[in-house]
Amino acid sequence: MKVTPVAFFDRPSLLHALLLLVAAVGLAAPASAHKDHDKAREAVAAPAAGSIAVPPASPVSGPQAMAEHEKAMAQARAPKSWAARIVDWIGRVHPFAVHFPIALFPIAWLALMLARRRGDAVDVIRSLILVAGASAAIAGALGWLDAGFALGKDDRLLAAHRWIGTALGLTGVAVAIWAWRHSSSVDSRAMVWLLGAVTFVLLVQGWIGGALIHGIDHMNM
Repeated sequence: MKVTPVAFFDRPSLLHALLLLVAAVGLAAPASAHKDHDKAREAVAAPAAGSIAVPPASPVSGPQAMAEHEKAMAQARAPKSWAARIVDWIGRVHPFAVHFPIALFPIAWLALMLARRRGDAVDVIRSLILVAGASAAIAGALGWLDAGFALGKDDRLLAAHRWIGTALGLTGVAVAIWAWRHSSSVDSRAMVWLLGAVTFVLLVQGWIGGALIHGIDHMNM
């Protein structure tokens, strides 16, 4: 029996309660992680009060090495341009932006499985997929601004986080376009499996992000 979107909203159901619970946990829980992230960045990036951050002295002696060291010190002292400060500030929104795809993709996945099982309408779930895909793309772009574009300086953990996040952003866009252009695709088994796969990769990506902030053993008991 076909159920209209109005009827879907009018009757209380387990689906509604689950959506509210997952949204509350997904969006509110990581607040403390932001503070730790900021403290870690300040401890690494910000020099002590009254001091100037300079690169370590070159172990190679000689006039050429001294000249390169003085050039690096001058670059470290040089203030950032206005545009560079704006880009850096925008990149710092990345830890906040990632919570939207982290919450919305699992919600859409669980809601779709329940709706298909109960025979409910999936129009609202289509909207969730569209917003989740757009937010994944935005979070991925902000991640590049936050980490920078000097790929040669990435360690293995940061490189994995960078490229998995890029893949998630592109996948999110593809899923959103698919749902937008073909509304019938939302109520399909392929969409269920795809959203489940994205949710699993998001869990892996979240663990890597936590390891970058809190250390590789952050989940140890």
